[in-house]
Amino acid sequence: MENRGLAKSNPEKTIKEHTQDLLNQLEILKIIYPSILEKEEWELLNYAVKYHDIGKINTKFQNKLYQKLKKKLLEDNIKEEEIPHNFLSPHLINIDKMEEKFGRKNTRILISSVYYHHTREKREVTEEALEDLRKQKQALGNFFDLDLSRVEDSIGRYILGEKDEEILKERRYILIKGILNKLDYVASLDKEGINVEETCRDNGQTVSDKIQEITKNKYQNNYREVQRYMMEKQEENLVVISYTGSGKTEAALLWIGEQKAFYTLPLKVSINAMYQRIINRIQYKKALLLHGDAYSYYQEQPDVDINSYDRARRLSSPLIITTVDQLFKIAFRYQGYEEILATLSYSKVILDEIQMYSPKMLAYILLGLKMITEVGGKFAIITATFPPLLYTIMDKLEIPYKKQEEEFTPHIANRHKIQVLEQNEFDLKKVQELGKGKKVLIIVNTVKRAQELYQKIENAHLLHSHYTKNDRNEIEKQILKFGDREKNKESGIWISTQIVEASLDIDFDVLFTEMCSIDSLFQRMGRIYRKRNFNQEEPNIYILDNRNGVPYIIDAEIYDYSIEQIKNYNNENLTEENKQEMINNIFDLAKNPELKNSKYYKTIKEEIRLLKDIIPNELPKKLIDDKFRDIQNINLMPDKIFNQLEKEGKIEEWIENLKNKNVLVNKKIEIKNQIKNYVIGVRYNQKVYHDKEELFYKGSNIYRTSYEYDFDNETLQGKGLIMENMKQSGYFDE
Repeated sequence: MENRGLAKSNPEKTIKEHTQDLLNQLEILKIIYPSILEKEEWELLNYAVKYHDIGKINTKFQNKLYQKLKKKLLEDNIKEEEIPHNFLSPHLINIDKMEEKFGRKNTRILISSVYYHHTREKREVTEEALEDLRKQKQALGNFFDLDLSRVEDSIGRYILGEKDEEILKERRYILIKGILNKLDYVASLDKEGINVEETCRDNGQTVSDKIQEITKNKYQNNYREVQRYMMEKQEENLVVISYTGSGKTEAALLWIGEQKAFYTLPLKVSINAMYQRIINRIQYKKALLLHGDAYSYYQEQPDVDINSYDRARRLSSPLIITTVDQLFKIAFRYQGYEEILATLSYSKVILDEIQMYSPKMLAYILLGLKMITEVGGKFAIITATFPPLLYTIMDKLEIPYKKQEEEFTPHIANRHKIQVLEQNEFDLKKVQELGKGKKVLIIVNTVKRAQELYQKIENAHLLHSHYTKNDRNEIEKQILKFGDREKNKESGIWISTQIVEASLDIDFDVLFTEMCSIDSLFQRMGRIYRKRNFNQEEPNIYILDNRNGVPYIIDAEIYDYSIEQIKNYNNENLTEENKQEMINNIFDLAKNPELKNSKYYKTIKEEIRLLKDIIPNELPKKLIDDKFRDIQNINLMPDKIFNQLEKEGKIEEWIENLKNKNVLVNKKIEIKNQIKNYVIGVRYNQKVYHDKEELFYKGSNIYRTSYEYDFDNETLQGKGLIMENMKQSGYFDE
């Protein structure tokens, strides 16, 4: 049997054909973004592409494919197990010629890029395996004019020496290895319509062009201050502080210019809303979204390109709206992180409402920003309020950024008048009365509290995290429709948790909120009188100081600092300047030295210290993915839902298909996403009722539960998952 030099069996492709696919993608990348690498770096990448898979010529690998294809096998007298091809390929690199052409350091970068392009446990390459390579390499013939005249006996001094870690942190290595992975993954998808990158022009216009056209036609080129500022500073890393409703989103899109960009938001509901806003209002059709439920979201959308999910997952779209976990897990330098960081090296990253993240997440973000700027990427933080403490940390990390010199003038003089309530409960009669003629929003800190209020207030609507994904999606659509003042004049009452805080374009008349951290409080206020002046005597913001959720959801020290500040403005109008002043009084070390000893500050510092000590490629990607998904959460399927699905035959159908080896991987992914629509994610606690056995498949983290599930699909009303036994157990959820 002749060695055919196969790279893949489904579809059947030779090593040369697969490599040519990568080279084609490399040309696409070079045409769209010609300046992301220097001339020598493009050459090194070209060699990395040509060499990366030639180790597949070995007998063991070829026979594995022939067996799948039911073809005659090569003669195999090798006793040892197959050695992964990424460890074999570097032995076919002519090291002397590469050193002569590129020098020793660059040759080490080339070898390392090929050696580490797959994440596998290191294996020693034996003399028997090298002898097999010498024999089988003849089948490669004149492989892209590479000199394959010899097989290197040892590459250990290039790849496994004491300075290996040093090479793995090199900018040039990160770019070449990361782009190699990017090219390889896209080529391996083998799908028409998915390329390594796409041009940023949609019908000849960038997203920035689209905003400028809207501004010209609708506002006679009358840009807001923040929009003009960001448009003029497209080459800078920015921290932009501007009030809610000031046009920050459009400003950020103007800042993108003609570059690739990622727009991050804290919550999936706000990401989905932003995606729809860019697609439908701005009419930029090349934008995609990427988060944990993106696959299901695309399936639900009419007229969406079938490849949208893969294009987003492979980061090929010119504008991706996403969660920070998709990008900033790079801070852990996990196995394979270089693909994302290399992509970010020629991208812009927008961080919307950075103050909403936990101290741990802030540590990941800040160290991630340092890594992004070191490889050439840019960022813009856009926010209504910004904790000065973050400036201090950014300076210590030597992150380059331009500090905003002046405050932008609010075009709305006053939007909020507050009243602090030092009592145990809101005035529910007042809430009920106001709800007859106004849009009233109640935001509380925990699901339990939201459900309790829902039972006490007539004709209220409820939104929190303890609904199935399907049901929650419908409720979110309803609140967005209700909160659109231009199209909806209805009055009524909505009760929610913090999931309505970030970047939802809703505009209510009155807010009743439990006290929380000051930054979250201002986010909540941003849903009230969003684009209108408020000039009434009666307050439109009522703040209840009842400490609900402290310290489980809200840091106790930050809560105490926050309530102390907000009481200074009791029964007064609150300006945007007042808000930033309060933020400064709490989060500026010069004004609040006690912050140094707070859990909040210590957590950020400690996480950054731990992250700095991580050796590249030590941590498995799955471990980091689980960390960001928060494996302390579990997914529950209530009996009511399980029984209905079982009656419809869905349970049996799903289990059979997931077990069936003949069912394609994509079909199984689709089934798993269907299942996600019927479960509820809750914070793990040992007192949570659920069966011991996982449902559907190992690792699903889905359990059946006897908790009642209350929801009416016609009225879109109901309490959601009712976890009565958790009231007295110190259990809180958002």
